Amino acid sequence: MAVPLLALGGAAVVGLSMFSGGHDVQRNRYGSLEDCVHDYSTGQCEIDNQVGSTGHGALYYYGPWYRSDGRGGASDPGAGRTLGSAARSVPMGGFAGGPQSVELGTRGGFGSSGRVSARGS
Repeated sequence: MAVPLLALGGAAVVGLSMFSGGHDVQRNRYGSLEDCVHDYSTGQCEIDNQVGSTGHGALYYYGPWYRSDGRGGASDPGAGRTLGSAARSVPMGGFAGGPQSVELGTRGGFGSSGRVSARGS
């Protein structure tokens, strides 16, 4: 009986460690859909209120949440093309946009499917 209980206890410790803490994440805020789409695909950009607003403030476009430490793996969208490039320069087309700010949060639960608790920018 001691062996099954030991195995069950080990599984419980592993399971609980998955729920603790979470990962720091962030998302880029843009002033226009065009600026967001420059960094991400159209399907990854969404319109939303700024974190902490009461819903009556200005609407902004946001890229997807991504891991702050850069260790999100292949499914993590990353910082986008503008922030993700080594040198931020204005291309021939004249795009000088990019994110206006970055909102911070913590993702809990099971990886990319966990809920994000945003902390503002």
